[in-house]
Amino acid sequence: MKSAKIRKVISDLEDLPTLPRIVLRITELVNNPKCSAQDLARVITDDQVLTARLLRLVNSSFYGFPQKISTVTGAIVLLGFDAIRNLLLSTSILELFRDKGKKKRSKGEDFWDHSLGCAVAAKVIGEFLGNEKGEELFVAGLLHDIGKIVEMLFLPEEFAEITSLVEEKDVLMVVAEKEVLDYTHMDIGRLLAQKWNLPEKFTEVITHHHSPEKADGFSQETAIVHLADILVRALEIGWGGDNKIPVLNKTAWEILGLELSDIGFLMETIEEGFGGINVFATDPKDSQ
Repeated sequence: MKSAKIRKVISDLEDLPTLPRIVLRITELVNNPKCSAQDLARVITDDQVLTARLLRLVNSSFYGFPQKISTVTGAIVLLGFDAIRNLLLSTSILELFRDKGKKKRSKGEDFWDHSLGCAVAAKVIGEFLGNEKGEELFVAGLLHDIGKIVEMLFLPEEFAEITSLVEEKDVLMVVAEKEVLDYTHMDIGRLLAQKWNLPEKFTEVITHHHSPEKADGFSQETAIVHLADILVRALEIGWGGDNKIPVLNKTAWEILGLELSDIGFLMETIEEGFGGINVFATDPKDSQ
């Protein structure tokens, strides 16, 4: 019943954005073993905004490369195909919602700050644990609450009711969503990820970041984003839609195998990383 209801909501949102063709084309090329860095660079450089966005990112303090990277090919060689795809996917998704959210700029920016904080935190935690897919974790962190953005922009009346309930009862947003909608931002996020044909890893993280023990095959990634969400809330980076910090899932903690003494270092590193990723928050078209 709930599944049918949420699918109807998604299908009714006719103006829900779709991924740009160029991002889909880039994904196809990355998955093609015969594709070269030059092939990929040619497609990216056909889009001036995408090119500017990529070069600003790789030259930001978030990466901290000692020399300026002036070409797309150079960025691809340094970061690798998967990392480039994931960075462009992240910035393209941010751009999809940017114009739509101008009237709700304050709340939208707070939501995106939280999402960016989680992206940085997931990458930091992953690298600390030796996970070699840091860019994938970055995307997973960025997208984990995408369903909340959809609620805010496309279901404004319901969103207002949810936030009122959050304030009135001082509960997590997910609790208020269940009461108002009978479904959650995880349900919306899962269907949006499927609409965009995102990798299963991202879909699992979006769906289960509040319950990592349910993740099918991607338990570490989901546990990482679960902890990232908690640490970013504790650091008060952005706004997750409520004023509470979720309880740390016992299974997630066991999966990660961290010590309590690691948390202070991780939080310091996350704060530093978030300070260097502000290029995500600005639009390269604004400076043209």
